[in-house]
Amino acid sequence: MSVRTEMYNSRPDGSRDYLSVGQSPVPSLNTFFAAAYAAFFVVWIHLALFKNRLAAHRLHHLMAGLLFTKALNLIFAAEDEHYIRQTGTPHGWDVVFYLFQFLKGVLLFTVIVLIGTGWSFLKPFLQQREKKVLMIVIPLQVIANIASVVIGETGPFLRDWVSWNLVLLLIDVICCCAILFPIIWSIRSLCETSKTDGKAARNVAKLALFRQFYTVVIGYLYFTRVVVYAPKTITSYKYRWAAWQP
Repeated sequence: MSVRTEMYNSRPDGSRDYLSVGQSPVPSLNTFFAAAYAAFFVVWIHLALFKNRLAAHRLHHLMAGLLFTKALNLIFAAEDEHYIRQTGTPHGWDVVFYLFQFLKGVLLFTVIVLIGTGWSFLKPFLQQREKKVLMIVIPLQVIANIASVVIGETGPFLRDWVSWNLVLLLIDVICCCAILFPIIWSIRSLCETSKTDGKAARNVAKLALFRQFYTVVIGYLYFTRVVVYAPKTITSYKYRWAAWQP
């Protein structure tokens, strides 16, 4: 026997909305931030790769790729949520969304690690320990993406659903800790060289820059891993979209 069930909300005009009440604004939010990231991408290309192309490094191209990937990820997320809201199924948009979510995650952590090491603007190569960090982070992001797909496409009815949530949380914590090490190593190296060579002023300026970057990364990790989850526990189900993050 085959049984099909449908759960949906009715709009004032009588049409169906297959998204939960708290998720209804998410497609619009995805569209808005996709346009914002596309604008950031255009501005970054103009300022970093054209206007100041003589000072551009390979890392700037990677950052442009990250912005472009993020914009596409949000576009496909908006399409995915739109079709789910209208028909109850993603019509294949979820596959493209998860693909670009994976690319965005890998690029994001890679860019943070490379900036933390000073690659391409302080030194043209990576040390062995810095390569090891990348070799740890990238495979973990593959596993995290698999866990995200399992969690997103199933639910608590799956026997190992809670285990997949724990796997995703553990991998996320490991990646967040791993990307901090190259920044700490760079700060320590600049502290040592500022005391020994004759370019103390320049090294102190670089040291201040890396410390600011370290603070920004810590703030980003704290906000995206802790603060955004507070609305899920303190707000009504109608405002679950407040925990959404671009």
